[in-house]
Amino acid sequence: MEKTKKDFFSLTVKAVIINQEGKVLIIKRSENDSIKAGEYDLPGGNIDCRENIEVAMKREIMEELGIEVELGPIIYAFDFENKYDREYEFGKEKIKIGGKGLRFIAYYKNGEIELSHEHQEYEWLDFDKAVEKFGDNDFTKDKKETIKRAKEYLELKNSLEGWKRCMADFENYKKRQTEERKDLIAFSNVNLISELIPILDNFHASTDHIPEDQRDGGWVVGIMHIQKQLEKVLQGYGVLDIEVNIGDKFDPSFMEAVKQESGDSEQEISENKVRKVLMKGYKINNKVIRVARVAVE
Repeated sequence: MEKTKKDFFSLTVKAVIINQEGKVLIIKRSENDSIKAGEYDLPGGNIDCRENIEVAMKREIMEELGIEVELGPIIYAFDFENKYDREYEFGKEKIKIGGKGLRFIAYYKNGEIELSHEHQEYEWLDFDKAVEKFGDNDFTKDKKETIKRAKEYLELKNSLEGWKRCMADFENYKKRQTEERKDLIAFSNVNLISELIPILDNFHASTDHIPEDQRDGGWVVGIMHIQKQLEKVLQGYGVLDIEVNIGDKFDPSFMEAVKQESGDSEQEISENKVRKVLMKGYKINNKVIRVARVAVE
């Protein structure tokens, strides 16, 4: 008894091409075409033997329209109805070849549209207008369904991208709020800190000039301990020394130049290089709360 197998299938690829205005390209078959003359269609065709699917899709678009596209995802895959199967005989066996379709989204890149002899006209239409061009007969219904699915895909994609942007904006907002909260906490104590810094200056003025042979004395050790405690408290509030070294270029954003005597006359210091640090400067979170006082040359 003869058996009919259906182990093989042919594959067609077509695409919903979308331009920068978000419109869909539809084409109309030539009145002289042997297949569905005068019907509206989407660009595409059959895949050649051993041909890559995406290569085939771009080739068909170039042959039919003369334009380049960027391929998006496959949005629709289906089987053609059995009545379109083709039957071949191989010896005592009969083999049926069915048909399957893959439908892509594609994005127009460049090139002037030049229709092949298979088509007579083209239109860029809004999605809903494009859907209206296709009926529900065997030839057009899959194109109609493809355009509907392309619209749904893009709406979902745009919604997802909008959601991602909102989430990114919210994360940035939270980061700004965290930084602003840190600044608020830090700078709410600026007045108190500004009053403590001169006390620390007095400690430095005293301890920086203690003779080496007296540094191990009990009262000196006690004073140094209190000074370190005060420094630790200020550091806990984010107060840091402004690092200024001899030879650094003078920077008015965090330094103050003072006058010094040169010989018997007094002259103003030019904004040049730091010669000596006369008083430390301090900052909180990179905001200067007191400039460093320096002598320059």
